[in-house]
Amino acid sequence: MQQEPAPSRSSGPQQDPALPHTSTMPPPEPLSAGQQRSSGHSPTEQATEEDFQFLRCQGCRAEAKCPKLLPCLHTLCSGCLEVPSMRCPICKVPQPAGAHGPALDNVFFESLQRRLSVYRQIATAQAACTRCRESADFWCFECEQLLCAKCFEAHQWFLKHEARPLAELRSQSVCDFLDSTRKSNNIFCSNSTHRTPELTSIYCRGCSKPLCCTCALLDSGHSDLKCGIGVEIQQRQEELDSMTHALQEQDQAFGAVQEQMNSTIGRLARMRTDTEELIRARVRQIVEHARAQESLLLEAVNERYQHDYGEIAGQMGHMEAVLQRIHTGIALVQRMKRYASDQEVLEMHTFLREALSRLQQEKPQDLQAAVRTDSFDEFRGCLQDLISCITQRTDAAPPRRANPEVASSPRDTSAVDLCP
Repeated sequence: MQQEPAPSRSSGPQQDPALPHTSTMPPPEPLSAGQQRSSGHSPTEQATEEDFQFLRCQGCRAEAKCPKLLPCLHTLCSGCLEVPSMRCPICKVPQPAGAHGPALDNVFFESLQRRLSVYRQIATAQAACTRCRESADFWCFECEQLLCAKCFEAHQWFLKHEARPLAELRSQSVCDFLDSTRKSNNIFCSNSTHRTPELTSIYCRGCSKPLCCTCALLDSGHSDLKCGIGVEIQQRQEELDSMTHALQEQDQAFGAVQEQMNSTIGRLARMRTDTEELIRARVRQIVEHARAQESLLLEAVNERYQHDYGEIAGQMGHMEAVLQRIHTGIALVQRMKRYASDQEVLEMHTFLREALSRLQQEKPQDLQAAVRTDSFDEFRGCLQDLISCITQRTDAAPPRRANPEVASSPRDTSAVDLCP
């Protein structure tokens, strides 16, 4: 939940006037393939890499550059999105009509990558001062800068920001460090005319923007639509949590149907196997000229299986895509709840809500009448006709030829093709 800014802190991340102007948190430094797989990593570093594999591009599995969040809730790097497409390259789900843009900058992932990069530098004692590039000794949480002892002294003389020694931060876990860098209080007024950024604790639901006290007073038209920004963020997080709980129930429903489909496919395969064994056992008893009919029967059985399997496979593909999106959505919301800043929740909430709402509208398909598992009885009848034809030594009743399309319609033995 958002807290009011502490009075002891300055109104924003000011720059030290005695030192040159520099950027804030350094950009992420991607590891090379050799560094990522180096066996010299400590168990703590390896665990850190494994815990945050979700930050990699879900398409190429490489370090995500400018990660983009698609309406299907998959996150891809800019390279995987170079080719314009109306479908996700992972789940093949088409972009919904009226979606909130083709893709959203995943500011949550991007911020988490930067903070992890800083933590790696601190943990490996390779951190350099953001200003003079000497070995860093301190980390300023408000400026998001690494500082050496000399720059830190000048920095604190002018700004007196909250800073901690790197030796102390090295003893922390990565989760503790990420939690301390969420910057829950640093949400600024959206008015671009301010000379310096103004911290705010007010949110206007009419403008859908955070406002400082001055701008809130001047905005008389939405006086009844203003609330504490902490209240707004908590409400949005609770809304996403509620949608996640509903998706978990939906996950169970889809999972049950998926299990039912897998069971049906297993029965279908077993019936195919049993029928083939029976056909082979009986066909071995007939004369050589009946072997051609054996091949036809086996081919028909396999066609029936492929036909029935194809019907279920189409539904399975959709089910798996929806389940993947559900799992991705749940994991994204949970990770945002744990690691995302309030600014990131504000920026991504609308996009996520639309994506999760569309996902909630998905319903598992009913498996009833999808396949007739008793349709293999027809082949047994064909086999009996073949045996009767051979044993009675008559050409008056050649064996029936099975039709795999019968599975989609009620069985009618009188309409079976009797041509050999």
